[in-house]
Amino acid sequence: MAVSFACHPTQELSFMRKSIAARLGLTTTVGPGRERRRSRGLSVAPALLLLAGGGLVGVHTAGGISPVAEDQTLFTLHGHGHGHGRGMGQWGALGYAQQGWSAEQILGHYYGDTELAMLEPTEITVRLMFRDGKPLEVASAGPLTVAGQSVAPGQSARLTPTAGGAHVQIADSCGGQVLWEGETTDPWVYPESESPSSLCGEDATYRGALGVALAGGEARTISKLDLEDYLRGVVPAESPASWADQGGAEALKAQAVAARSYAAAESRTGYAKTCDTQACQVYRGADKNDPRTDAAIEGTRGQVLTRGGVVVPAEFSASTGGFSAGGNFPAMPDDGDAVSPTHDWTHRLTAREISDAFEVGELVSMTVVEANGLGPDGGRVLRLRVEGADRTVEVSGDDARVQLSLKSDWFYIEGQEPVVEGLPEEKIPHPE
Repeated sequence: MAVSFACHPTQELSFMRKSIAARLGLTTTVGPGRERRRSRGLSVAPALLLLAGGGLVGVHTAGGISPVAEDQTLFTLHGHGHGHGRGMGQWGALGYAQQGWSAEQILGHYYGDTELAMLEPTEITVRLMFRDGKPLEVASAGPLTVAGQSVAPGQSARLTPTAGGAHVQIADSCGGQVLWEGETTDPWVYPESESPSSLCGEDATYRGALGVALAGGEARTISKLDLEDYLRGVVPAESPASWADQGGAEALKAQAVAARSYAAAESRTGYAKTCDTQACQVYRGADKNDPRTDAAIEGTRGQVLTRGGVVVPAEFSASTGGFSAGGNFPAMPDDGDAVSPTHDWTHRLTAREISDAFEVGELVSMTVVEANGLGPDGGRVLRLRVEGADRTVEVSGDDARVQLSLKSDWFYIEGQEPVVEGLPEEKIPHPE
């Protein structure tokens, strides 16, 4: 029977990601007479007198002289959480598991309006991005098959992708003498035993088949394997297996379900459903498998999160900071995140670093214009205004996070009043 995860009414947030350049172009104002949008934040320029020993100099405008910050003037930002904050917080899941929550309760809290369902056994294809542009050479302690030819243990199979498949060489070892050469329309090296395959010249092993493809004329390497075996290389890369020894076994189970759901909902390219980096979710092949995360995967075998019968991309990040960000799932308070080492953080930037990041010329001010009001210190930044001698830009908090290398988009600038104080207690959703 499917388990339904109902959510409480809450403020819906949209975090549609767009290119930073596009956002800057849409909101840039230049020169005197620029529109001043309403903000409760103080101008950063006056706050500089409180923040650092650096001084202010002037820039002439049609309206007079506006102060600009000297390059080494320091700005102090205080924030919460690590990552985008959408969906499950991994540290929060650990905190809740240590409080006695089950994986089902953890998933229900972070992924509102979803149901648990069973997924039939399936394969997944994964682009190994660190191999982009390189041909493939594979060896194994067990026998392999490629292009209808047998590859003995210790021998290697080399594949160079072509428009119709691959050019194949079988050699007596990695980088060794060629024993057979030919073309194939089936550009995959298949294992004939349980032994993982090794990438020649790399410290990496993989279960299942390894193959090649062309993308824009450039070589791609793809791992193809059973979804459950794939998760054995994902879950310990995303959440420490050692959490099982710290009361976090249920958090690892929740991670297994989230990762399985995310992968099953992916559809990146025609040759690979997903990838092996944080652009998708981290996958480290067979090298980092751990019996503790293997147990979490086996204990939730086939379980995925669905909405309306469709598997959902169950996003997760390291730490919500105490309140998830919303997006595809309702924003929720996250008391479990109190155990996170990045529950609170401080980051300092010079005026020069800020002006360079946004290409505004000498910095005049940086102001939080709008925040979502969920949690302390105003919540996550929705709009940040950066004013320089050359131009003024407004960006989303998520873009600011990327541009300024911040841990999250939940921050405020020391010396400025938070834009909002937070929602009244009766309007903040809480778990049942």
